[in-house]
Amino acid sequence: DETLFYRLVMEHVAEMMPYIYTPTVGEACQQYGQIYMQPQGMYISIEEAGNVKKVLANWPGKEVDVVVITDGERILGLGDLGTYGMGIPVGKLNLYTACGGIHPSR
Repeated sequence: DETLFYRLVMEHVAEMMPYIYTPTVGEACQQYGQIYMQPQGMYISIEEAGNVKKVLANWPGKEVDVVVITDGERILGLGDLGTYGMGIPVGKLNLYTACGGIHPSR
């Protein structure tokens, strides 16, 4: 339940931080492809060079306040995690939502 998650994080930021970011996010990234969840994030391949604007236009939401970008390399000293590195921007967006007041849909 997304509402409950953010309420818990907002009321207990210091206690929840280790669970939603460092150090837990490193392990979550290593297991990212094995964790069932709703699709999050957007992957842009090197083959899309020159077409990034067109790719970004495919994002379903039209009102976006924050974008976090990673190339998946050298994540927390774990090396190149490729697409499993998506846990880093997702974790950061969780923090921005809870601590910065940005609505999860934006």
